[in-house]
Amino acid sequence: MSTIAAISTPRGKGGIAVIRISGDDAIGVAERMFRARSGKALAECRNRSAIYGDILDASGNICDSGICVVFRGPNSFTGEDSCEISCHGGTYVTMTVLTSALAHGASPAAPGEFTKRAFINGKLSLTEAEAVGKLIDSDTEERMRLSSGAMRGNVSREIKKIADSLIGVMTALYAAIDYPDEDIGTEGEDMIEGVVNGALADVCRILDTYKTGKAVSDGVKTVICGRPNVGKSSLFNRMTGEDSAIVTSVAGTTRDILRESVSFGGITLRLSDTAGLHESDDVVEKIGIDRANDEIGKAELVMAVYTAEDCVTGYPPTELPSCPKIAVINKSDLYGGEAPHPAFVSYLKDSFDRVVLLSCTGNEANVCAALKGRFDELGMKTDIGIDGLAQAVSELYGSDKIDLTNDAVIWDVRQQASLSRAAEWLREASAALASGDSVDAVCTTVEAAAASLSETDGRGITEEIVDGIFHRFCVGK
Repeated sequence: MSTIAAISTPRGKGGIAVIRISGDDAIGVAERMFRARSGKALAECRNRSAIYGDILDASGNICDSGICVVFRGPNSFTGEDSCEISCHGGTYVTMTVLTSALAHGASPAAPGEFTKRAFINGKLSLTEAEAVGKLIDSDTEERMRLSSGAMRGNVSREIKKIADSLIGVMTALYAAIDYPDEDIGTEGEDMIEGVVNGALADVCRILDTYKTGKAVSDGVKTVICGRPNVGKSSLFNRMTGEDSAIVTSVAGTTRDILRESVSFGGITLRLSDTAGLHESDDVVEKIGIDRANDEIGKAELVMAVYTAEDCVTGYPPTELPSCPKIAVINKSDLYGGEAPHPAFVSYLKDSFDRVVLLSCTGNEANVCAALKGRFDELGMKTDIGIDGLAQAVSELYGSDKIDLTNDAVIWDVRQQASLSRAAEWLREASAALASGDSVDAVCTTVEAAAASLSETDGRGITEEIVDGIFHRFCVGK
């Protein structure tokens, strides 16, 4: 393949920068722009050994000194001959070294081209390659663990194991087609049915991780809403760990929408703090309320904030979208001990997935106890405090049941679509086996299921889809 080069470290001033070269003439390009102080040619140097020397610019003049490491294919990231030249990390000198590589025979690398070559050369499966991009973009511990686990092959291994079991089934089915006089027998039929049903269960188990994986990878659009002065901004600040939102005793402090991404409950929440919902004649405030309503309409998770007083007075129900919803009863430290209003209790039971009691300003374990006792008497489950809110989020999105480091977790709609097709084919195969359909019919559906599994990991996938995936990568990766 053609030889490509790119800067693989972030642009800007730094201690060092790395220029990566890969392709059939990678070592030749590096030799024409790098002169080892030992006088030894790079082609004669040991694989993966660091060579100190002078770096030449496009005119052949020394522009810097640095390190060159040679990785001979197939034992390299891309699977082909590669060299990495480390120079000082100044903006101009880094660009000078890259320009030299291009002048000495390399072509500029496209976004993600190094990883794409690793995939094409069988060094990475498609899910592992996608995980490389996710790891680079990771900005939370959960995102890092998700992508790191997939990059180590958690998903690929599971899919290969399922596919291998189906190949064994197809071998038996093809044998029955080729030698119709040889009866598979009851024991053989039971084995085939057991493998097909086991593969279906395994595929469904991986599919069940999609909700969590997507919530970690893409984040969940979460809107904090409620009437003025119930503590929405205080909750926003507690969840983000920063004083991002202005908090005062004056109602209507928040006019515009504040947004922040936060790792919470084992997933990623894309939080929005909104203006208080109420009737207003103030022109600016009305704009904020309209924006709040728009934001609520787009929410994937709603945290509707009320106060302990609302529980007693039976504050009118809020119209909310049909997505997961958590009722947050704030200011529980101000609860006077009165019985919760029956209509409000019914509203909480009917409209929300979870109810959390907290006080953004007090000792939650103590101040929420009295109100929790009242709800317990009514047979209503509640969680307490910010930890209880995190637990509620975790259980809603399944992150409490998944080990992101070690489990096979999918996060991409392409992966989900391929696995969903495999599950449908396996259901058809299972039904065909149960009803005694012909061997040909069963073989066709099992083969289709195996093909869908292969698509998940990049085998049999179209070049257009592959190009689209790697185009999202940065140049140099």
